[in-house]
Amino acid sequence: MTKRRQTALAVCLGALAWLGSGAAWAAEGAPAGGATTTPGGADLTEAPPAPMRAHLEVGAVPIALSGYFWADTGYMMRENARAGQYDSDVAYAQGRFVLAAEYYTEIAAMFASSKVELIGFVNEFTKSQFEAHVLDAYVMLGQRAWDVQVGRFLAWEVYHRGQGIELFTAEEAGALGGPSLTWLELTRGYRNESGQLAFHVYPTDFLGVEVAGVYGQESNQNDYGVRPVIDFHVGDFKAIAGFEYLTQQPQTSADKVEVTSLGAAGMLRYAFPYVTVGADFGWSSVDYTDIQGLEDTDKTLHKLSVGGFADVDLGFGAIGLGFHYTAQKNEQKEENTHQQMFVSYLQRLPIEGLSLKLVYGYALAYIEDNDVGSSWENTMHSVRLRVAYDFQ
Repeated sequence: MTKRRQTALAVCLGALAWLGSGAAWAAEGAPAGGATTTPGGADLTEAPPAPMRAHLEVGAVPIALSGYFWADTGYMMRENARAGQYDSDVAYAQGRFVLAAEYYTEIAAMFASSKVELIGFVNEFTKSQFEAHVLDAYVMLGQRAWDVQVGRFLAWEVYHRGQGIELFTAEEAGALGGPSLTWLELTRGYRNESGQLAFHVYPTDFLGVEVAGVYGQESNQNDYGVRPVIDFHVGDFKAIAGFEYLTQQPQTSADKVEVTSLGAAGMLRYAFPYVTVGADFGWSSVDYTDIQGLEDTDKTLHKLSVGGFADVDLGFGAIGLGFHYTAQKNEQKEENTHQQMFVSYLQRLPIEGLSLKLVYGYALAYIEDNDVGSSWENTMHSVRLRVAYDFQ
């Protein structure tokens, strides 16, 4: 066994032993670290607790305060088979503190709310490569059956990746060079510079419709995107599906770069007693025109992702399993694949909203390069421990 593998195994076993010593603890559930809860999203085993918002009276204006914190301590080992791509061992610590302030009011049958989320990073850089900035910033107006939302936010989640593949993690990145999951993420939100608009309709208690879009400039291009989603849920069954279109147009006549993306995704989920299972699919197509106005055959591609997840609720904790497979083919006829899988254990602590989660991830990427006539496989092993506190 190599030194790298011994290190990874020791970290994993030590963290498991520590978590196991607290298995008798029981407390109310909490999300595993800051996932945005939307009608299109949250995993049942990670449902947030009842709101515990603090209210601050500013004159006659009631402001509700909420937020969350998560920090990951992790280790990632990548083995790269291609000559010139060296193996790597990465030890990392990262995290976020998000503080939200929200104003809500009702007038007759109408309501209005406005929210801002300020974020600070654990892994802050000197001279602020990372710096405190805004995560959510929006206003919403509507009634029980409809509403309009404008600003910066995340639209409904369609393709749910499970407890172990979270934003900004090694498990999300996977093996070096592997195609990323396609999960209707391009127009979901949090794009640089571009703003967002969403219209929600709830014709019945079991049906919701969101039509979201992005609009504005980004990196010397103009973004125009739309993302309709339908959410159907009856009892413990849920089905959600959506489509997205995004075109990025040049702002000057000298720039010929143009990117047009299409995508679709869906999920089926059922919550049995103590066990929730789900299946996902995602498809996308990208047409890329380079700076000379010619088709970029490397970046013009089609991509398909399929996967599933399972969450086992133990009362005092939860076990998560997940597997996702992505296949990508570009106009150079290069066919690349990526397998991403994980197993996780979530331990709820006696303080409501506080939890620990241990995640092990594995990824295998198959990569082709027709320019040099070769193919190879890269792998990734990762282990991380997350401490999270949600005080919504």
